Amino acid sequence: MTIPSRIALTLALVLLPAGCGDESADRKTGPRPERADRPATPPPGWRTVRNSEAGFTVAAPRTWSAATKRGRTLIRSDDRLVAVSISADRTPTGRDLPPARYARRTIRTLPNFAGRVDGQSSSLPGSPYDSAVLNAIGTVEPSSLSQQISVAIFQRPGRVTYGALVFRNAGVKPRFNERTLNRMLRSFRAQPPRSG
Repeated sequence: MTIPSRIALTLALVLLPAGCGDESADRKTGPRPERADRPATPPPGWRTVRNSEAGFTVAAPRTWSAATKRGRTLIRSDDRLVAVSISADRTPTGRDLPPARYARRTIRTLPNFAGRVDGQSSSLPGSPYDSAVLNAIGTVEPSSLSQQISVAIFQRPGRVTYGALVFRNAGVKPRFNERTLNRMLRSFRAQPPRSG
């Protein structure tokens, strides 16, 4: 029971509006320049994955694949049961919408999501950013397979919102790979985006 490739491709497209990178039209009125946070030290057997266009680093197990395209990074477990899509939003919504509301909005934008969303979001312990994590279980087109879905939001208020959308096959144990995923999400660090 794996996450279908079509779901993984959908993941890379649905998380966050297309808002990564620099907004030159807002230079005079936009946010101050972003600082670079030092990447987290990866644990043994892990590596640092960098997305220069969106502006972030994250640690991932060496055996997991990582691919970046159009400002989004897709990380998949070697057993194909977990997929994580990470991107940035520097639009006005990304700069201003609180993390918990942003997480709920992200779930609502999944293609024809049908399922149950946890009532409350929580912050991510160990993250240096304003954060929110929201969990759900359900289906997302184009697949009819049920998935465990988590949205993790990291924000520099007034500057940028980063989001990680995590899909796990619903047929596995509820806490499957949770320790690995929490370690990965806690390793997230923001960087200035590569200018255009």
